[in-house]
Amino acid sequence: MPSAEPTTLPSSQVCEECIGERESCALVEKLNYQNEDIHVYFVRGKEAPKCIKEACSKAVVVADRRTSKRSRRATSGNSISLKVSGSTSIYQLKLMIWESLGIVKENQKLHKGSVEIEDDLATLSDKGVFPGDILWVRDSEIYENRDIADEISEQKADMIQVEEGFRGTLLTSGVFVQLCQDITFSE
Repeated sequence: MPSAEPTTLPSSQVCEECIGERESCALVEKLNYQNEDIHVYFVRGKEAPKCIKEACSKAVVVADRRTSKRSRRATSGNSISLKVSGSTSIYQLKLMIWESLGIVKENQKLHKGSVEIEDDLATLSDKGVFPGDILWVRDSEIYENRDIADEISEQKADMIQVEEGFRGTLLTSGVFVQLCQDITFSE
């Protein structure tokens, strides 16, 4: 009867499942960022220049790399740097772009590389936008220009919560009002 001795693998050999788990954890960690910069270029015309598309695909964050703290002059207002988090929604990003570049939210065609970023409810993490990434936006010019203050005030009005103390009772329905009117008219 052969003895069942445990076999040990050299430390350099790691199972594929462990490698996948490690890569998955690293990706989740990269997408869970707070208050990091992304760059947005305003592109006129149908396509982004090749240099911007290539920069989008090569944008990689090097965590240990030292970066200058000196402010840089913007290149003719065509690019902006925005502080965002992985949990920032595409809608919120579009409002930031509207505020900075003046492109109405509905007119924005936002891209990362050659892929258009849609779904205003999705987050930057959902769309695979990492810190330091370069995005580009095009103005479709379909909708008329309007003030961003209107959009923000509409958004705040939607956020005002209705008093819920009498929700589900006759006090919040039109039935109660009708009953009161019937009683006063019948007397």
